[in-house]
Amino acid sequence: MKATGIVRKIDDLGRVVIPKEIRKTLKVKEGMPLEIFTDQQGDIVLRKYLPFTGYTSIAREYAEAILNQTGIAVVITDREKIIAAAGCKKSISEGGKISRRLEKLLDDRDERLPSSERKGLVPVVEGMEAGSRIYSLIRSGGEILGAVLLLTRDAVKIPGESERKLTEVAADFLGRQAGI
Repeated sequence: MKATGIVRKIDDLGRVVIPKEIRKTLKVKEGMPLEIFTDQQGDIVLRKYLPFTGYTSIAREYAEAILNQTGIAVVITDREKIIAAAGCKKSISEGGKISRRLEKLLDDRDERLPSSERKGLVPVVEGMEAGSRIYSLIRSGGEILGAVLLLTRDAVKIPGESERKLTEVAADFLGRQAGI
């Protein structure tokens, strides 16, 4: 990452404004939680708080359980990357960056998914031809933290109501685990 040379003063309440250019580069939005700590050299470090960091094994087990019950590939994401995948191609793997379209949907902070988006296929990763047929948002404290997605490659096996409910249960469970 390129060093910037922006200097800011601390106000009388101990606050520092993070410059817009840095917030834009790091995709940090208003209300987004930040982790603040010091490193061994004594520098103050600000990092986006990713609530799923400690829950990847739980997410992985949940994805495997949904795959076993439905036979449909499952992806669980945070707002930037894939945290768990089961039954997917190698191009969709844990730690991989999600598509811009999916990232935009998660960034909208709209608690409702547009019906047009719910019916359409949303690519999980860039360059993916097919995508998610059903997905549920992972929420905690009013924040959208990620999504649970079922992947389909054809119109023959369209997930139904029970599969949709499975994604909603998984999203609710993961949101409670990662509560912020």
